[in-house]
Amino acid sequence: MSDFIEGIRKREGELEQIASSTIKAILKEGADQCSVYIGGNSGLSVSSRDGCVENIEFNRGNGLSISVFRGHRRGSSSTTDLRPDAIRRCIESAMSIASFAGEDPCAGVADPELLCRDFRDLKLLYPGFDSPDQAADIAVKLDKLGMEHKGGDIKGSDGSYATASIYTGCFADSNGFCHASSSSYCSAGLTLLGERGGAMERGSGFTVSRRIDGLWEPERIAKEALSNTLGKLGPKRVRTGPMNVVFSKGAVQGLIGTLAGAISGGALFRRTSFLCDALGKEIMPSYVGIREDPFVEGGLGSDDCDGEGVRALPMDVVSGGVLKAYLLATYSSRKLHMKSNGHASGIYNWDVHFGDGRELPFDELLAKAGEGIVVEELMGQGTDLASGNYSHGAAGYYFKDGRKVHPVAGITIAGNLRDMYRRMELMSDSFDPRYRVHTGAILVKGMTVSGS
Repeated sequence: MSDFIEGIRKREGELEQIASSTIKAILKEGADQCSVYIGGNSGLSVSSRDGCVENIEFNRGNGLSISVFRGHRRGSSSTTDLRPDAIRRCIESAMSIASFAGEDPCAGVADPELLCRDFRDLKLLYPGFDSPDQAADIAVKLDKLGMEHKGGDIKGSDGSYATASIYTGCFADSNGFCHASSSSYCSAGLTLLGERGGAMERGSGFTVSRRIDGLWEPERIAKEALSNTLGKLGPKRVRTGPMNVVFSKGAVQGLIGTLAGAISGGALFRRTSFLCDALGKEIMPSYVGIREDPFVEGGLGSDDCDGEGVRALPMDVVSGGVLKAYLLATYSSRKLHMKSNGHASGIYNWDVHFGDGRELPFDELLAKAGEGIVVEELMGQGTDLASGNYSHGAAGYYFKDGRKVHPVAGITIAGNLRDMYRRMELMSDSFDPRYRVHTGAILVKGMTVSGS
């Protein structure tokens, strides 16, 4: 472990030196402000099919991007070549572009007082696979477990994989910020094929973690793949009309993720969000809250700062149903006459919670809802962020009296996000740790379902 950490720290130091020297070179060329980002990843991916290794891929890459500001004119350029001559040409390109750019009073690097100066050990970095053989063993074992389920409605495995990568990035700007950090990510998964009545379906199981020993056991992944595949077979249509909809699995991530897009600075200053001017107003029921915490150890959304060096801070996004914060980067915050709160790189870890006894075990949630659709997958790009109109193809299952009746597919669910967020009634009391948004399944009443 010590040799691994030493090698990573050496790499981080090299990137900081390149970034720092690039900043000096840009300022020497006459820029008033500038920023540099260098990122690179290295990793291994193994796939298996028919119980044998199918592919082994090693990957390693680097990239450097620079932004220069001459007055309020901005120029940007990038390269994957970190040699001095290539970086010099990249600087020349960015300076040339800036000379032709229009004036923009909001252009520039982050304000110095907002930059991160203290960095925590958030437990984001761990070694990858000991060898390609270790990754291959995981992928092949998953594939063989899938093949063992062949028979009846299960036609066999459609392949498996195991991956691990380490990403190292460094950001520097002309205000004296220069910091490199690294994080690891690994995953494994299996897909099964099922058939009933001549209709084929796929179902998957997967696991993600910062560390190899944090991955689920192959048997658990295979069990999830089997359950998801069998759960899709023999789908039926449902009647068209208003119904209760329970967003679960990936669908609930999409529901909450759309909120993040709607309160992002870019959508707000362009007036392309249905939540423009909603800050400080109630957008959800009073029992709903969303807390953001960038400092969860080992969290998939953890970091000390964003991609502009602005420090991250825990905050309430929604409290008592009231929108408490927009998600702002430097440029968007200036366009809105506000201050950046460190969201140039997206959201951190979100925790969704319902008060007033509205978090229940999933079975109890279905019993309370009585009848409706549990949506597990969404299809298509059916969200109009400007108006809030929402219409997606969906798949999942129909339930009645709190129990699953049959799978559903080929349906469309529709509504308006303003109403959908206000009609969130109940949430299940468990979350999926494989996502940075920690939320249970959410019941939304009165959505329009288009079926038969």
